[in-house]
Amino acid sequence: MEELQIKLNGVAVDVLSEEWQEEDVVQKTPVVLEKITKRKGGFTLHMQSPYEKIEWYFSKGLTQFKLLSSPQGRFIRIEHEDGQYWVDFPVNKQLVEFLKEFMEE
Repeated sequence: MEELQIKLNGVAVDVLSEEWQEEDVVQKTPVVLEKITKRKGGFTLHMQSPYEKIEWYFSKGLTQFKLLSSPQGRFIRIEHEDGQYWVDFPVNKQLVEFLKEFMEE
């Protein structure tokens, strides 16, 4: 299993339903990405929130990567295909290189 140790601040978002509205955002929390592990057919983001450790699983072909801009700068959104959860991180070369095989679909 390949692993990347990294410290990257971001924001994780969990929503209530597929037909979510802004008021349906259940959890929007700051996180620190501590490592990424690759597994057969996907990868796992290992994050620390202010209250707990979080592991989010993503699968190849079921993950969307979006490069977006905000007043704070450019960031990458890693989103589960169903839109139920996503995480935003500042654009980081190590992160992009490590996950490149999952972005090329």
